[in-house]
Amino acid sequence: MKLFLVGFMGAGKTTVGRVLADRLSIPFFDLDELIESAEQMSIKRIFDEKGEPYFRKREHDLLQTTRFLERGVVATGGGTFAFDENIQLIRSVGLSIYLAAPLPLLLSRINDKREARPLFRDDLAARDLFLHRLKYYRMADMTLDLRENQSPEEIAENLLTLVSSDR
Repeated sequence: MKLFLVGFMGAGKTTVGRVLADRLSIPFFDLDELIESAEQMSIKRIFDEKGEPYFRKREHDLLQTTRFLERGVVATGGGTFAFDENIQLIRSVGLSIYLAAPLPLLLSRINDKREARPLFRDDLAARDLFLHRLKYYRMADMTLDLRENQSPEEIAENLLTLVSSDR
């Protein structure tokens, strides 16, 4: 089983992904962390020094390596699922789950981390980016609606229920 968590920045893909992988006793992978490790620099610095096209190519290349995984939970970057070639790749190797949260909740979660987010300029730009990506996120195999005050453990439990009901 390969599960790909997709959604906007602040949705909790990494935090929830770690909990979910632990519950399933399968490996966890975070695409952004893998890129930072491979490049030896932060995502923001990659965007600043090498540009978004370079980052997106590295992201796609690393995503392709998931073909070789037997199982795992993969937290994608906020923009990963907004490119057709990535959507097709994910669909061909696993199950995509959109962690859907209302924009105000997402903005409140990323408020303290704005500086580390290369595509976050202000709330209005984030709203536009969110609305642009929403049509892609809705292409995911499954959607889990998130509510405020849910713990990562509760969300992981809901994901387990969602995935097991699909089998």
